[in-house]
Amino acid sequence: MNNKLNAISTFLCVADAGSFSAAARRSGMKQSAVSQQVAALEQELGVVLLHRTTRTMKLTEQGERYRRDMQLLLDAMREAEGRLAPVDRQFQGSVHIQLPSGLGQIVLPHLLELQRLHPELHLRISLDDRLADLVTEGVDVAIRLSSEPPQAHAARVLARIEAALFASPGFQAVHDVSELTTLPHVRFSGIPLDAPLRLISGEETIAVNVNTVFRANTSDALLQALEAGIGIGGMQRPLAARPLQTGTLVPVLPDWRLPDRFLYAVYPDARFIPQRVRKAVSVIEQLLIERAEHAPAK
Repeated sequence: MNNKLNAISTFLCVADAGSFSAAARRSGMKQSAVSQQVAALEQELGVVLLHRTTRTMKLTEQGERYRRDMQLLLDAMREAEGRLAPVDRQFQGSVHIQLPSGLGQIVLPHLLELQRLHPELHLRISLDDRLADLVTEGVDVAIRLSSEPPQAHAARVLARIEAALFASPGFQAVHDVSELTTLPHVRFSGIPLDAPLRLISGEETIAVNVNTVFRANTSDALLQALEAGIGIGGMQRPLAARPLQTGTLVPVLPDWRLPDRFLYAVYPDARFIPQRVRKAVSVIEQLLIERAEHAPAK
């Protein structure tokens, strides 16, 4: 059993390093021993895990599936062993978190404090509004804003996020939703250019065709455009809170709001979520709860 575990660990090292020579350097083994262990594992399993040439190495489809499953297994073993240690030692190892760019700016100081309290925890933060491939990019958890949960992965709702219309204080006053059709508008570039703006007031929902003059793929760029007076635009309330406090943004048509969306913690595989990953997500969730409790009444 121990020999098989060693072979599995060696295979995972090769898959991660990208070559037998790199895996040998990383593990301190001879390259021939690395190759022999992987070959013995393939023979026992009866499948080819790696396509090899003199220059390249690539996982087969079965190899990629086996890599994911065995990585989960070994992580689970390490987690079980870690639970036997003091609490502080449970927060060891790396956590790759993908966050939307705007929310990431709010959350980052709290995640840095988590790492400061647990020096053996190594965070890797990707501030990215793009939807990453969690498995191939090695993301442990992605925080995603969506109207519905992702279909391909396990997800848990962290918070409901409200959004409304905002503009700079010097922008033209708006008194009715009909005026939005001619006024310049700022929108996220992921939204189709001809998609109408949906607005909700009480039980009423309307769709308005807007004159989009500026598009961007990050919340920070959209905020700067709104503050610069480029146009009116929708923004999540948590991201608009500070500009509202400093007076660089003002609400537009406050009786109307955009459809609510939900913030999800999305995991590549729900069968095993390490304690360190759960802790990082709990920091984000608690921050959202605290901000919601202290948010000014609308």
